[in-house]
Amino acid sequence: MLNQLTAESIRHFLEKKSNFEKMTQSMKVLGNFDPVIRSIPAIRLHQKGDTAMKREAIQQWLDLQFGLFIHFGLYSIPGGVWKGEKITRGYSEQILSHGYLPQADYEALTDQFSLPDFDPEHIVATAKKAGMQYLVITTKHHDGFCLFDTNTTDYKSTNAACKRDIVRNLSDECTRQGLAFGVYFSWIDWHFSEALPISSHNSDRLPQSHQNLNIAQLTELLSNYGPICELWMDMGAPTPEQSQEVRNLVQTLQPHCMVNGRIWNDKQDFLTMGDNQLPSVPLNCPWQTPASIYKQTWGYRSWQVRGDKQEKIKELSTTARMVVRQGGNYLLNIGLMGTGAIHPFEQEVLEGIGEELAKEPLKREEAKRDLPKITLGRMCPEPLVFHRYTGSEYYSYRPIPTTLCWELELEEESTLCIGWRSEQGLANEQKLCLEIGGRQYCSSLQKGRTSDTFITDLKLRQGAHEISVHTVGDELARAELVDTTLRLVVEKEGMK
Repeated sequence: MLNQLTAESIRHFLEKKSNFEKMTQSMKVLGNFDPVIRSIPAIRLHQKGDTAMKREAIQQWLDLQFGLFIHFGLYSIPGGVWKGEKITRGYSEQILSHGYLPQADYEALTDQFSLPDFDPEHIVATAKKAGMQYLVITTKHHDGFCLFDTNTTDYKSTNAACKRDIVRNLSDECTRQGLAFGVYFSWIDWHFSEALPISSHNSDRLPQSHQNLNIAQLTELLSNYGPICELWMDMGAPTPEQSQEVRNLVQTLQPHCMVNGRIWNDKQDFLTMGDNQLPSVPLNCPWQTPASIYKQTWGYRSWQVRGDKQEKIKELSTTARMVVRQGGNYLLNIGLMGTGAIHPFEQEVLEGIGEELAKEPLKREEAKRDLPKITLGRMCPEPLVFHRYTGSEYYSYRPIPTTLCWELELEEESTLCIGWRSEQGLANEQKLCLEIGGRQYCSSLQKGRTSDTFITDLKLRQGAHEISVHTVGDELARAELVDTTLRLVVEKEGMK
């Protein structure tokens, strides 16, 4: 599946080069930024059909199952220590904020960012040994330091002591070794002079000039580093229009790229769960559990208590199996050391996970829907309720009920009448779809009504049928059900 993903994405790259001039013209709106664009593989989803292409992308992404997340940047050099003092407040990758450091002193770390032990070949090979199929790197964290060759700022790795494009090194190596490649990108930027100042919450709004910078940098990342399987946005508080702008950019440049929930404002392709968390309710949307080897930090911390190696291997292997078994993707993080090397403990843990997964490979189980059974002529029992998660409420991850499901077993081919009832009467009108046998029948349910009919003279074959009622639209963005107490009444035509 990975080879299909890469081949399909590259095909789109080659086919759409003719759109280069159109895209470069549209880049004029970015103001003073002149992003480096080596090639722009422009494509718009509607050329193939939004729904078909997105569902194809979702399946390709789900097939990746297990990936390596890497936090790496200037913050890796101090490793949670500043001038001999342990900075115990917050994550170590945010030491500039949590340690109240002089920004000029922190940014001077570029002179020490020489990376004598950075070995992309070894890093990617380690991910493969761990049983991983994709890799995601922090291309720019909150400090604003770019690990890629951007034309928007001098604050980047190609200007640092190492003189390297870290993102290119890793993306090229992933291609060579057969791993998919994804990018993390922070909405906020503590270096950019026109961005809001460092806050205690990082949920900062984005002035237009800051949004222009983000769009320019994302354009470079999505244009210059081959197929991108995943864009992992983080923090910030963009407006719905700003979230949509990023989504449009991804759909234009990398239509098979999946975007995480922290694009915000319900523009995501998949839900980003809380750290090491599993869903608490049945979901009908793609989801991912991000996890760090240590819950206390994502970036390298020299004084981190690492614990027992075998216990860590067992814990993380078990979590990986649980996440994948239940339908999610698992993204496990390490923080590279300031030299660019993988810490020996983390190296051994990743290799140990690979050994464990070789004994018992990750396996995606088909969702076992133990659906309530419908009895003809009676009101249906309480349904199995499926949810999506909102991406419009900042960091709340509120589950939204959108779908009610049952099972109907017919002993013979039958002609049915299907209606609905509500205990209290509908508080508001709502358009709902009855779905059965791969077909949808939409109806407007009116405010105050306690019952009505969805369809009459519906012919169904003998056997088991899954029946659902849901709000309209794509399951990733469906509205919340007005009434989850809604029940179906299914009768044979002529029954009294």
